[in-house]
Amino acid sequence: MWYYTGKGDQGDSSLFDGRQVSKGDIVFELIGTLDEATAHLGMAVSLCRVPGLKADLRETQDYLSKLMGTIADLEKAELEGHSFLARAIGWLEKKISDYGKLVKNPQAFLYAGESALGAAIDVSRTVIRRTERIAVRYFGAGNDDGREILVYLNRLSSLLYILRLYADSSIK
Repeated sequence: MWYYTGKGDQGDSSLFDGRQVSKGDIVFELIGTLDEATAHLGMAVSLCRVPGLKADLRETQDYLSKLMGTIADLEKAELEGHSFLARAIGWLEKKISDYGKLVKNPQAFLYAGESALGAAIDVSRTVIRRTERIAVRYFGAGNDDGREILVYLNRLSSLLYILRLYADSSIK
């Protein structure tokens, strides 16, 4: 039966390289929190009726999926991950600039709830902020191995904030 393997019944799971790691290890907390953010973005996608925004939310999910794979296989990622992360960061910075031109900075604390779509995006943003804190613990402050991942997560939280503003303003 393919529904379960039973291999994780003892509290361990394996990374892509085959290493057995406790499910309580911070690497799984990091990957799991990225997975949670991706699921929340899926809720946003399901609520979105703006084609360009919907495509950008899907693209964000795709980048997060690749990031989870990168973290799960850091040794291989050393060779391939940096180019992927550089592209992903560039994409985020372009989207921040593009959407940033379409919204006003509210200069105040905002509560989610102006729209269901905006609220779903905001939940994703807060999960990414938590992911960023976990990543800092995982990679260690100042560790070059995780620097690009930390940059990516920081830019992503900025983009999600702007997308939430855009979603709320485009629905009114």
